Amino acid sequence: MPNMKKLILIILSNLIFLTIQAAPFYELNDKVYKDFVQTVLFSPTDEPLQDPILHLNGNNTLNLSFDILGNANSVYNYTIVHCTYDWKQSDLQPIEYINGYQEDEIRDFQYSLNTLTPYVHYSLTFPGENLQPRLSGNYILIVYDTRNDAEHLLFNRRFMVIDDKATITAAIPQYPKNPDYIKTKHQVDVTVNADNSLLVNPNQSLNLVIKQNGRWDNAVVGLKPNYTYTDKVTYEYDESTVFEGGNQFRNFDMKSFKYQSEFIKEIRQESDCFSVYLWPSKRRNNANYVFERDIFGRKLIKARDDQESDIEGDYAWVNFFLDYPLPLMPDNIYIIGALNDWNLDEKSLMTYNFERKGYEGKLFLKQGYYNYLYGIVEKGQSKADVSTIEGNFWDTQYEYSVFLYFRMPGTAYDQLVGYNLIQSHYSN
Repeated sequence: MPNMKKLILIILSNLIFLTIQAAPFYELNDKVYKDFVQTVLFSPTDEPLQDPILHLNGNNTLNLSFDILGNANSVYNYTIVHCTYDWKQSDLQPIEYINGYQEDEIRDFQYSLNTLTPYVHYSLTFPGENLQPRLSGNYILIVYDTRNDAEHLLFNRRFMVIDDKATITAAIPQYPKNPDYIKTKHQVDVTVNADNSLLVNPNQSLNLVIKQNGRWDNAVVGLKPNYTYTDKVTYEYDESTVFEGGNQFRNFDMKSFKYQSEFIKEIRQESDCFSVYLWPSKRRNNANYVFERDIFGRKLIKARDDQESDIEGDYAWVNFFLDYPLPLMPDNIYIIGALNDWNLDEKSLMTYNFERKGYEGKLFLKQGYYNYLYGIVEKGQSKADVSTIEGNFWDTQYEYSVFLYFRMPGTAYDQLVGYNLIQSHYSN
């Protein structure tokens, strides 16, 4: 009888989600919808600086955590949505890509302790026993309060499920095919080794995606091979796989509010949070390249060693300032990095201060170590240029994620069949 009850619940939830799939009201990216939701983290368990990637039928798990400002706790719900290689909703129905229920609950929470900003910290180990992805590919995890509709959405997070069927090697040669890019840009050359089942008609069935650090605004999506062999395909382009070399990420260490680290000018304790003022930044496009180890634009949430970061880490308004003699109208300048989930939106948009002659912005952040860059977005565009402010150097150490998707003839979804993460100037 209990098994019959569970079966009925699964069927009912599937019927509900058939309607949801038909009219998506959420964005298919990393998005926070409510200001009271802060510090959403989604990464492999015990690997906070890695991308959220699962292995199909594997044992690895992801850890999701987030803070809800205030003192009230609640039970939140989540589901997952399958996507195509280019992050559009796939034509599959939930029953085809989910094992178990079509939604589950997030019940584990802790109250913040001894913080100026009160919050409730939530965590989830995914996948759980009630909901698991059953296919490889791209997914969006959606968290919501009470009902899965536009009014109750809290946030989305991307994740990927890989079914290893191909081997990807990638390298960034010192001398790109276009001589104009020598010393300034990264050309990513990719080779995919696979058996004949994946390579029968690669120009139709394969799609390659290359991501620089955590950025999606400048990702190369849907690339086709330009050379095909019996056991491999290669992607060696003059322009399509070329990225700005950029510069090492700027950083600031905010693990403690008791002392001012190298790039922090001032820390003020306000009534309900801290205010942190960074030293003014200067353009680096005309300076020499200087290597400084970073975490590739990520953030590491960490309080002092004598504190439990999840619940004792406090919040601050972090104030940024970039010296700039004149405004770049109509173009805009953004703060870029995981500190704002790599989004070019209103939160990371900087405004020009005519009195101080520069751009200023601020972000509400939890204690930790942060990387960031400044980027310019031309009016009407969605891709940021970092070279005008940060410089453009081939020597820059960046990470590149390479994903290979395969659509089997007669199927309606893109399998993720290959993945590799490389650092520039090193092949593996």
